[in-house]
Amino acid sequence: MDSPFAWPSNQIGLAVTSTETADTLTKSHASLVGAPANVLGAAHNRFVVVSTLLSLIDRVRGEPTTHSLDRHPHDDSWKHEQLQKKFLDSFALISSTSRVGRETAAAVCLEQGHPSGTVLRLARNLGVPSSLIIHLQEILDDLTAVALKERRSKDVETKILLKVINLTQDKIWSLLEQLSDEDVRAAVERSISEMDEDDLESGDAEEIGFRQWVLKLRLLTTLDPKSDPSQLIMHIKWASKARWTYSEQLESFFGTEKEELPEWLQHIYKLGRYYVATKAMLKLASKQPDVFTSIHVEPVEAPEQVKFTLGNQRDPLLTVLKKITTADPVELRDKLGQTWFTADPEKKLRQACHMTLTVHAEMQLLSFYDHHPHLTPRLLFMGTSKKACYLCHEFISRHPLTIGVSASHQKLYPTWLPAPCSSAVRKKHKALLWEFSRHLEQTTARDLETRLGIRRPISKDSTAGPSLTTSWTDSIGSWTQELSLRGPRRFSVDTAEVSERCSTD
Repeated sequence: MDSPFAWPSNQIGLAVTSTETADTLTKSHASLVGAPANVLGAAHNRFVVVSTLLSLIDRVRGEPTTHSLDRHPHDDSWKHEQLQKKFLDSFALISSTSRVGRETAAAVCLEQGHPSGTVLRLARNLGVPSSLIIHLQEILDDLTAVALKERRSKDVETKILLKVINLTQDKIWSLLEQLSDEDVRAAVERSISEMDEDDLESGDAEEIGFRQWVLKLRLLTTLDPKSDPSQLIMHIKWASKARWTYSEQLESFFGTEKEELPEWLQHIYKLGRYYVATKAMLKLASKQPDVFTSIHVEPVEAPEQVKFTLGNQRDPLLTVLKKITTADPVELRDKLGQTWFTADPEKKLRQACHMTLTVHAEMQLLSFYDHHPHLTPRLLFMGTSKKACYLCHEFISRHPLTIGVSASHQKLYPTWLPAPCSSAVRKKHKALLWEFSRHLEQTTARDLETRLGIRRPISKDSTAGPSLTTSWTDSIGSWTQELSLRGPRRFSVDTAEVSERCSTD
């Protein structure tokens, strides 16, 4: 029987994204399992509607956790795997080159033991262009020279940082443009004027260093957009001191116990990440040279985006409320209208469901290893250019591979799309998606009963600001998250119910 969320296939549009071919071994394996196809249909439609409804109730699903590039460079530096994880997060960061993060958000895994050498398996939301691979390989070649002891880290650090700046300059300049805002300039000038210049004569070297650092803020907020990338090197290095050298002074100088640090200061934290990333990559080359044996990038082919709409359905909100709750659906719909400040909550949901769905980079990598298990990395970890979203984290935590990411910002993006899959893994993927859908429906039902009108504070998607807690309370209870964020939760799946639910696809 057709689902109430089904619509004619001609109402679903596709937008083709950038793609790259995989290696020969991957191609031959793919030919055996068949071409991957999107897991669409009635069950998926319902999943999108429920996730959209949940995002309208409260987009933030829990406390964000700490990305590896937000930790002090010396934290866990003695751990063998931690160096590799920080390298992967750094490589993903420099692979995300656009100021529009949703387009170039990146994820990468480390595959060692290939006959051809070490492989960095790279995915981006909308694909990995060949030009990017060329530039990344140039950086890897410099790191390889350090691993082979042909060059010293300190001799190539500036060279690599300049290549990183050139590669990510669109993102870097987007931060500098925000720092050049008139309000930011005024705030900086006020801060400088409030400093007691007489204290510069004090004998406290740390205090003098901090005050001199603050005085240089004026230079950063007045940079010429036409500046040569080489001129940014000193500013990126200077920005990195904000977090690692002067974090306590900054919190005391710019913030209070009741107030967060100003947003413009978080832009400086973000700028500093590019120097931290450069140092992290060089550190791995020095400490673990074997990783860089013929190291090269292999891209994952990005799936097509999918246009989603509810078409002309009259009461999609009432329909989904009837499906997922035992409460009076009409009364619930009226409450949602009051919460959303609208007399037509049905229209609000229909409009929210008119969107383009994208397979996130993390999901692309996870699907790649489902289809090519012989390439599964020994280090079950993927580096990410930004914290994983709520849906990626929740799906990864349920996946049998239990691959880890360093952090999640816990925000729900209803434009999330499961990765396409071939017939060889389709049954497993449908079971995972069914279980995931059930969890989201239960979470939405609970929020409808207990959290209407209550919203968690919105956090940043990327790394910024002081380190955040790694513990939070989410919709299924309180628990402490491990660094790798490997989800400990496992749910039993009723296979008969799965078959019934998925048969409509």
